[in-house]
Parts: sequence; structure tokens; C-alpha cells
Amino acid sequence: MYDIVVSSHALRHGISEEQIIHAWRYAAVCARRECANGSVDYVAIGFDQNGRPIEMTGREKTFGILIYHSNTPQTPRALKELGLTGK
Repeated sequence: MYDIVVSSHALRHGISEEQIIHAWRYAAVCARRECANGSVDYVAIGFDQNGRPIEMTGREKTFGILIYHSNTPQTPRALKELGLTGK
């Protein structure tokens, strides 16, 4: 088991910590992103308790995942990265 920690930065768009954690746990799609500095990020889209899709970016840490970005609706960049644009 790993911990999920939500950064205060991820709360900027009015999405609560509970909604973000729920969406992360029940992500519908997720992609691994290798960073230039050697860290590993994950981009995911999951759904909150009301079925609202939430885009999230989290960084792999020794304790688990630090989610540092969330947004709704999803950005075109995230949809493209996750292969959801149909192009």
C-alpha cells in the first residue's frame, strides 16, 4: 500500500482533497511520464464521487504519490498524452 498526498497547489481549481484522492484511486486512464531530472510523474483522469472527470498529475515519491496538479475539465494536452483525442 502507498500513501496519496495532495499538494495545496492541486486544490487551486476548487477541487477538494477528498475528490482528488477518490479520482486518483479510481482513475480510468493513466500514463507514466519520465522526467528529465530522473523523477517519475503520472498523468491520470479519474472520476470523483459524483462522476465528474478530473485530470491529475502526480509524482512518484518514496512514500507513494504526491498529486501536485488537478483540473476539470481536462486539458487538450492531457487528453492527447493519454491517447484520448482520436488523432
